[in-house]
Amino acid sequence: MSDIIEQSGEKSGIENPGGGIGYGGNPVPAILQPTLTALDALDAQVHDIVTCDPGPVSHALATAGHYAIKRHVLIPGFAIAGIVGLLTGQPDLRRAGSVGVAGLVVTATASRSIKRYVKRRRPDECAPRRKPGWRISARSLPSGHAASAFAAATALATVSRSPAQSLMIYGTAAALAGGRVVRHRHWASDVLAGALLGTALTLVARRLLAR
Repeated sequence: MSDIIEQSGEKSGIENPGGGIGYGGNPVPAILQPTLTALDALDAQVHDIVTCDPGPVSHALATAGHYAIKRHVLIPGFAIAGIVGLLTGQPDLRRAGSVGVAGLVVTATASRSIKRYVKRRRPDECAPRRKPGWRISARSLPSGHAASAFAAATALATVSRSPAQSLMIYGTAAALAGGRVVRHRHWASDVLAGALLGTALTLVARRLLAR
């Protein structure tokens, strides 16, 4: 994790003021240090490549993702869709709405819990990328936006009519979630972790609702 290991900070240029993983800054077990150090270095390289010259399209997607894939937007949206589907007798709409709400709520809860435990710093909270006066939250892993995007995508894929349609849905989620790296708010591994979390938990919710 970017704020966890001093060795990692030396290799990747990520500031580490002696932080740790877990409540109270407990140190990372020695057995995990080589893996996390390598992950930090790779994250730093990917981040700097992506943010070097992202271009107007990437900036537009990043801005759209910042507002569109928030759980505060998606949960009410899926709730309304589910209610409309129920009242109008449209099972696909009702199904997507119920799976979406369940998946997003569970994903948000899990994401917040993991953030508080892992306590990883965001790119804009770490030197040399740190923004002046930026408040350190140390809640980078996983990306909540990415988790919400893929939870929503999985809910929509539940009623998808074809593999091509599902691919387009997940591709859109990936493009919007990737904007979190462009905006300097997450490392690439944060986005990947959020995508896996949102997809997995929504698949579980879909199975439980089917029962």
